[in-house]
Amino acid sequence: MRLWIDTDVGTNPDDAVALLCAAGHRDVDLVGVSTVDGDTEWRAGIARTLVDAPVVPGARLGVRDVAAFRAEALLAIGPLENVARLAAAGALPPRLGVMGGVLRPVHHRGAVREVEHNFGTEPAAARAVIGHTPGVLLCPLDVTVRMRPSAADLDHLVSAAPALGPMFDDWRERHRGGVPDDEDAIRLHDPLALLALVGEPVVTVERRALTVDEHGAVHADSGRGRDVDVVTDVDAVRAMERIVELVTQSGAGAQ
Repeated sequence: MRLWIDTDVGTNPDDAVALLCAAGHRDVDLVGVSTVDGDTEWRAGIARTLVDAPVVPGARLGVRDVAAFRAEALLAIGPLENVARLAAAGALPPRLGVMGGVLRPVHHRGAVREVEHNFGTEPAAARAVIGHTPGVLLCPLDVTVRMRPSAADLDHLVSAAPALGPMFDDWRERHRGGVPDDEDAIRLHDPLALLALVGEPVVTVERRALTVDEHGAVHADSGRGRDVDVVTDVDAVRAMERIVELVTQSGAGAQ
């Protein structure tokens, strides 16, 4: 699969893990990366330290850039501003994986979440993408929240890719206090969206008719909704094993 990834790497470490998983996957040719949300130049600098692929800051992403690299799929693991712009120009690949949305309210980081961060940051973009884009595979927060690595998993990841160590430490420092310890853990949301998009047999996918409202909340609506493939369950143990395996295969330890 010739894959392009659109990411807000730098905020949470799971984006970095997803990039490394793509780099390590034998069935993925990572042809390009774009960054989204806030300081996209800073985010692009981080991405360049992780993968050997062209990296384009979001502000400089042209609507034909993804097509120029003959991408067969795009994985969106940040707010959907760039993706909506590509969709409006008819410039998306035929397959689109999205980490975002919540199908069922989920307790996460000390609160019940009915709107997920990526969709809530750019709700109009999320609404446009889900409402008008064919070929979407949605991986929502109420499934990805189960992707909690153990201390041993984190040790394996850092051993395979030492650049992840400071990212994990920074995340823990920024989120220390304010929520119970069991909810302060790192979650690997974005790597699961990658596994789902490339067809790893660790998830259950169902077709659902969905809409997105003006706040970024996702609703099941068989009358007005667009049919979307949705990840509804995960074998979290096998998925975590696969993530560690892919990061190990990425060669990041030699960088």
